Amino acid sequence: KLKIRYSEISNPNQEEFLIELHKLNPDLIVSFSAPVVFKEKLLTLPKNGCINLHCSFLPNFAGVMPSFWTLYKKQSTTGVTVHKMDSKIDNGLILKQCEVEIINDETIFSLILKTKEIGGDLMCQAITEIMTGEISYIENRTENGSYFTWPTVKEFKDFRKNGGRLI
Repeated sequence: KLKIRYSEISNPNQEEFLIELHKLNPDLIVSFSAPVVFKEKLLTLPKNGCINLHCSFLPNFAGVMPSFWTLYKKQSTTGVTVHKMDSKIDNGLILKQCEVEIINDETIFSLILKTKEIGGDLMCQAITEIMTGEISYIENRTENGSYFTWPTVKEFKDFRKNGGRLI
């Protein structure tokens, strides 16, 4: 709409992409729920590092599909977290967090929409604080959290059997 130049890439760690990115000399790289692990060359390229939005209250429900897992585990709240990225998934220092209520008839889709919207606002706050030098960090105590991978077919069937809904 605004004719802003952009690229679609499959792997941000590819050497060709890193060369182009290096030419831009970015201050910060912002990831909105990154589906890939950023490697060292990418993580150290911007002067203020890389930050990511994860749609759970880290260190809880780290990993993939946090909206599914919080509903599967019948949680009453979840959260959104903006964190500094490092070489491990959902592991870096926490910049901003917000708890999010899960309502009774919440679906995976409605929870994703809710957390992405709240997370977008939180991301904007974090970017502003990073650029003004007013950001503070919270330790991400991953040893006290939980990590989830892709649900199995059985887990998804159990979710549906127990009233869980995608939409």
